[in-house]
Amino acid sequence: MSSMPPYGEGNQYPPSTQYPPSGYPPSDPYAQPAYGQPAYGQQVYVAQPQYVAVPVNDPGSGPALAGMILGIAGLFLSFFGLVPLLGLIFSIIGMRSVTRKGMAIAGLVTSIIGLVAAVFFTILIFGLIVAASNTPTY
Repeated sequence: MSSMPPYGEGNQYPPSTQYPPSGYPPSDPYAQPAYGQPAYGQQVYVAQPQYVAVPVNDPGSGPALAGMILGIAGLFLSFFGLVPLLGLIFSIIGMRSVTRKGMAIAGLVTSIIGLVAAVFFTILIFGLIVAASNTPTY
């Protein structure tokens, strides 16, 4: 057996027979629930918000893509001058885009580089033509 006496026979910690009051009035477990409250044990259904995919009308997304493509092509075809100029125009129009603003910026940068190269090639070609025409022939 144990050396501890059973409850009630000299034990200094008798079992608690009642919980302390909770501060709320006692409730009847068989009463109807109040209006707007679910009964005990019932689930409450809350409608989840419905999300519908709506096509986004993003102005400037097409010109942003066209500006980037023409800007990249203008790096290789910059001696024509027209391709980077068109890339610059489309990139400026494409800056209105919300979803493809990065493409428009890339097209803007590459178009500016292509235009600078086109101006350089134009000056170079005209300089070579002038130098060739001023050379004396024997």
